[in-house]
Amino acid sequence: MRLKRKRGQALIETIVGLFIFVPVVLFLIDVIALVMAQTANDALAKDCARAAAEEVDQAQAQTACNQVKVNFSSPVLRINTVNVTAYSDETVTVVTNATFTFPVAIPMFGVSTQEFGATATEPVVGKLSN
Repeated sequence: MRLKRKRGQALIETIVGLFIFVPVVLFLIDVIALVMAQTANDALAKDCARAAAEEVDQAQAQTACNQVKVNFSSPVLRINTVNVTAYSDETVTVVTNATFTFPVAIPMFGVSTQEFGATATEPVVGKLSN
């Protein structure tokens, strides 16, 4: 009789432990994906700024940014906008806006997406100075 109780107690303890352990693991998966998505958005802004810096005017810089955006792919990050916000003889500034979709949505919080923005500035290298 006592052996049966110990087995039952171990089963209950395991189930209770899993009720705590599984949500923590799922939360960590979301946090890791969130950090990776923000890093990818920052890298996209930097890549766009580098591509734009090689062009001679703002229109061509925007076209270069759009090409970088087309080549970007991520299963959890959707790029909303990539804009060249400032272009001068010295620097170019690019702003990106992206939406991150959580891989494991937590039902009680009701949040399944997160908006990210990134700004990158690079020196213009594609324009000859007078």
